[in-house]
Amino acid sequence: MNQPEICLNLWYVRDEEGFIYSLRARAYLLEGSDKDKLNELQRLSTTDYLIARAFPIPARLGINGKPIFHEAAFIAFDKIGLFEDAINTLQSELPAQTPFDIPDQPLVCFTPLIGDDDGNISLKIDEINYF
Repeated sequence: MNQPEICLNLWYVRDEEGFIYSLRARAYLLEGSDKDKLNELQRLSTTDYLIARAFPIPARLGINGKPIFHEAAFIAFDKIGLFEDAINTLQSELPAQTPFDIPDQPLVCFTPLIGDDDGNISLKIDEINYF
């Protein structure tokens, strides 16, 4: 669809063992074909994680009450479901004057990030890591 729509970049931060412990999310109003929008999301995903809003793993999805989630479960899980709370927050923060809402099935780019013990976060992108 070539109409403007809100699209999302969604990042998850994992450790070396594959445990996801933090989420990042950012909304964009994009125009063009879905392919054009996805290309733009992928381009922006390489830098915008540094300024995207951080969100915790929802407690209801954590492991043994801890706010972590394993990447293997993420791949098998309804990926957008992990970000449901973050998306709802982004929707609630849209300006009242905007005629746009985040669609029920938004165009999304998922990007993995790696966090280290010092709190540094870096991209973990290759051809197979865009979902």
